[in-house]
Amino acid sequence: MTALWAAYRNEWSKLMRRKKYIVFLFIGLAFIALWTALDQLITGLMGRQSFTGFSLTSLLPSGPMGILSFFLRILIPFLMFMGVTDLLTVEGAENTMKAMLSRPVERWKLYAAKILAVVTYAALYLAGIFVFSSILNQIFGRALSIGELLISLASYALTLVPLAILASFAALIALLCKSGSLTMFLLLLIYLILSLLPIIFPVMTEMLFTSYLGWYRLWIGALPSPSKLIHMLLIVLGYGTAFFTAGSLVFDRKEY
Repeated sequence: MTALWAAYRNEWSKLMRRKKYIVFLFIGLAFIALWTALDQLITGLMGRQSFTGFSLTSLLPSGPMGILSFFLRILIPFLMFMGVTDLLTVEGAENTMKAMLSRPVERWKLYAAKILAVVTYAALYLAGIFVFSSILNQIFGRALSIGELLISLASYALTLVPLAILASFAALIALLCKSGSLTMFLLLLIYLILSLLPIIFPVMTEMLFTSYLGWYRLWIGALPSPSKLIHMLLIVLGYGTAFFTAGSLVFDRKEY
């Protein structure tokens, strides 16, 4: 565990030294502030419904729960793809991976540390938008009760499980590419296809791991039957195990 912790701290520090990740965090917070300001402005001028019957809040509802789906489906996956690309593909292309592999740490631990660093950044991002959106909602929107805030917090925490699976999948793809731009292109293309497939073929919804990014909704409402929950958990656990095992095996045999 000591070696894993040391490797994780090193990977996390490398990620945070790249200023673009801090910039994207502030971009997300600025987006929330801008949307809240626009919502308040249009609501104040025209009321909840415009002359066409269109509501701004119906497009992107305010509050921590309202903005979660947008960030969870679009921006955070993009940032996680960028993270695994930098820590795996780019480091391999720049020959900086060799120095890391010379350290007294097992390869699978180093690989796990890279994924954990990316998931930690996603957790930091979620924490930032949760706190900021909650504050803005308390000031400009309807004040949430303690119970509602706790439910929102639990929903944000639950998203870390499917995000960790997404990071493991992205890391596996990143190992198979030699170019950072190619890795990002493939990851975004595959993610887009996997996101569109349930719309075209609804029967595939439960089969695709990307469908579970919004699984927090299953836990905050009326829970499905125990057999349904067990089935869902087995699918999530199976995807996570398969992606991480395959990635660690590829990383262990990869020549740098």
